[in-house]
Amino acid sequence: GIGTFAAAGLFGQLNKASAEYGDPANVFGKVTNSKGFIPTKRDEYSFLLPSKWLYSTERDFDNIVERYQDNFDAVNFAAIIKKKVDGKTSVDQLGSPEEFLKSCDFLFGKQAWTGETKSEGGFKPGSVSALSLLDIDERTDKKGTKYYNYELLSRTADGDEGGRHKLVSAAVKNGQLYIVFIQVGDKRWFKGTDKEALGLRDSFTLA
Repeated sequence: GIGTFAAAGLFGQLNKASAEYGDPANVFGKVTNSKGFIPTKRDEYSFLLPSKWLYSTERDFDNIVERYQDNFDAVNFAAIIKKKVDGKTSVDQLGSPEEFLKSCDFLFGKQAWTGETKSEGGFKPGSVSALSLLDIDERTDKKGTKYYNYELLSRTADGDEGGRHKLVSAAVKNGQLYIVFIQVGDKRWFKGTDKEALGLRDSFTLA
């Protein structure tokens, strides 16, 4: 069952959101249909949380301020990361979308195994995973804040779950870098979880 803490957190978000938003559809990025989501607002940002995703105390990376995971499959999770970038006011001051992505390699896992492996299934010798960039774009919200958005697919040599879809949105405001990182297993992605993940990413908006 749902832990008492997680349930309290979930209903607290729901009650807070209900009090603050009459019609959340107009508030969050380009997501126009908020059905199945909980409008969630913090002092520095807001986003639409898939209603079946619960608060998680796990911390996969440094500087995570919030983390949620799918109640049905813990492979699927979202994390919001906040890091200082002194003097920066826009994400494009951290480089082009391609350059910025290279600086986020900590999100995708360093190679944990450095010995020799035979190439199998198209993997380079010595590698345990392959990461493909499927989509990259930029968006600007109504206040003029720019976001870099990415969609990637990682595959491990053992083919676990058919791979992992990874979504990223990043923006800078007042010397702080905010990153939303979302991971979804490939099988779940094609069973509708893609809409939840994309809805969360594309609704993420800085205050």
